[in-house]
Amino acid sequence: MRRLALNLAVAIAFFSPGVNALGLGEIRVNSSLNEPLEAEIELLQLRGLKATQIRPSLADIDDFNLAGLSKSRVLDGVDFDVNVTSTGEGSVVITSNSPIREPFLSFLMEVNWPNGRLVREYTLLLDPPLFDQSPSSNQVVKPLSTVEEVAKPLNGRSSE
Repeated sequence: MRRLALNLAVAIAFFSPGVNALGLGEIRVNSSLNEPLEAEIELLQLRGLKATQIRPSLADIDDFNLAGLSKSRVLDGVDFDVNVTSTGEGSVVITSNSPIREPFLSFLMEVNWPNGRLVREYTLLLDPPLFDQSPSSNQVVKPLSTVEEVAKPLNGRSSE
């Protein structure tokens, strides 16, 4: 039943006027576990919208319930800021003042603009920072935020 309600809400949003005016891309996490959250979501199809017209926030509790998610208290201190460049590209920067101590975080982000509303679920996996074990270095190395594929030759040999 919950799945049906969510699919119905998505279908209604998809066929609503103005729905193509704005889209949300994938999330890129720039922080690690036990650090303040720093993440960025690309805004798609801005079509002339200005940063002041785009209002991102956490979705309300009813949307969380409809999606079958519980709203974590960790999200209470999260801020959303919109950046739009002169070339028309934009992003939503998500930050927190407090360190995030949970390695797995799911949330619903709501974005409102003059002609529409969009709600999307994001799931973050925050890896612990990697430490350089050499005695001459006390630097923290952040984990990679994207998965890189390694191409393997079909015959198992290197092409060099």
